Amino acid sequence: MSSSKFLARFALIVGLSLSLTACFKPLYGPTASGESLQTVLASIDVPEIDWPDNRAVIGHHLRSELIYALNGSGSDTPKRYLLNVSLVTSRTTPVVDSQSGRASSAIVGGTLSYTLTSLDGTKIVTQGTATSSTSYDRNSQRFATLRAGRDAEIRLAKVLAEQVKTRLAATLSAGS
Repeated sequence: MSSSKFLARFALIVGLSLSLTACFKPLYGPTASGESLQTVLASIDVPEIDWPDNRAVIGHHLRSELIYALNGSGSDTPKRYLLNVSLVTSRTTPVVDSQSGRASSAIVGGTLSYTLTSLDGTKIVTQGTATSSTSYDRNSQRFATLRAGRDAEIRLAKVLAEQVKTRLAATLSAGS
């Protein structure tokens, strides 16, 4: 009797598992149109942006990371989409040394808003926001603190670019 209950449960589990396999689609498989997702991502143009001075470094790295994430092959793919981005950054110093009165660490935060449109700009394909933050230690040596801050901005740019790439891949793999 117990073996028949076991077989019934096993059959139920196998049946449910097989019925759910059609619900999952690999992210980097072919898109609904049959093209490879990498080709579709490579067809996204990331235009040059004139960043304000306080965001010039992170803006440069962000654009470079987006271009690399979307078209790491470097192939010259015809562009079909335009990715417009805007970035808001913040820098906070949550830990202050009580003896010196100087901040011993800092957090660089960033919110990247993006809109993917057709190349002519008439149709919005998707839009969203990516948010992240990175921290770094501040030092009494000024150059070390500046370099650590710049490294944190570069890490932040990489994380934001990867978030945007994943979200665009999810949208474009379903077809547009």
